[in-house]
Amino acid sequence: MIFSYPGALHIHTTYSDGTGTLPEIVAAAWDAGLRWIIVTDHDTLAGRSYAGWHDGVLVIVDHEITPDRNHFLALGVDQVINHQLPPQQFIDQTYASGGFGIIAHPDEQVVNRFKDCYRWDDWTIDGPRDRAGQAVGLELWNLMSDWGEHLTPGNQLLHFCVPGLGLSGPSPATLAWWDRLNMTGRRTFGVGGVDAHAFRRKIGWYEIEIFPYRWLFQTLTNYLQLTEPLSNDATEATQQVYAALRQGQSYFINRREAELPALHFVARRNSHAYRIGDTASLAQGPLHIEVDVQRNADLRLIANGHMIAHGVRQLRHTIATPGVYRLEAYIGSKSWLFANPIYVA
Repeated sequence: MIFSYPGALHIHTTYSDGTGTLPEIVAAAWDAGLRWIIVTDHDTLAGRSYAGWHDGVLVIVDHEITPDRNHFLALGVDQVINHQLPPQQFIDQTYASGGFGIIAHPDEQVVNRFKDCYRWDDWTIDGPRDRAGQAVGLELWNLMSDWGEHLTPGNQLLHFCVPGLGLSGPSPATLAWWDRLNMTGRRTFGVGGVDAHAFRRKIGWYEIEIFPYRWLFQTLTNYLQLTEPLSNDATEATQQVYAALRQGQSYFINRREAELPALHFVARRNSHAYRIGDTASLAQGPLHIEVDVQRNADLRLIANGHMIAHGVRQLRHTIATPGVYRLEAYIGSKSWLFANPIYVA
């Protein structure tokens, strides 16, 4: 049996440049139907004492390493990593400290009145120097970055009022990088990050909140696929969340387009089913991919960076070739779902 747990990551509070307190953010997460959140304030663990279960929401507190560019979510560490170190060094220190991390908003291009450019500059730096057995994450879709990249003086008022117009999904370059890493054995899990701040801006005489936490928590949602329920013990539950992320046992959707609390995406042979994050073998014969997303969506099965099959709502495809097999789905022209791969050897 698979247990599916929705959550959000890349969240900022009043301990850095967010506008919400941790209790306010927990209330917003619960209202949005989340069961876990990962708070990553800039270069501080000041909120760590609040970590734990609160009102049905597991709060995990880590931090984002934030030099002028090249941001990195450092997870599972008990010290703040020096953001003045070069990227390779702060990644290595994160892993040497027993943690792991996620490269944040790697493909930013634009500077405008709303945002600076926080691009990941050197894409040859993609994890610790000693990568063997180490999982690294890539923020495929950062909601605030995506929206900010599309903001112009001409459309800003409309995009403030109808923010979905400013979203396009992961950049092709980011998806291609993700595929290359996994194809070359540098196992990399993909996530969607909300980058929640709930910024406040003055428009004339009025102050408005740009993307309240509750609204953001109903957008990019990561669903963990666990074989056991989340523990009531916060420390153990945190390890379950982080183990699922590292193994790539997750998918994410934009819930503003549609809900999908339980994705069926497996590679099956007879009675055995391999799920996302698993490694399957072709030694006993071909595998049969099964997908069902419970609604009319454009499904795309991606193998080694190329679409090999597509369908609407459901997809069936037989594979007999080793590779990295992942799933994307779109509703109309809108990006909706991105699932971590099934690895086939």
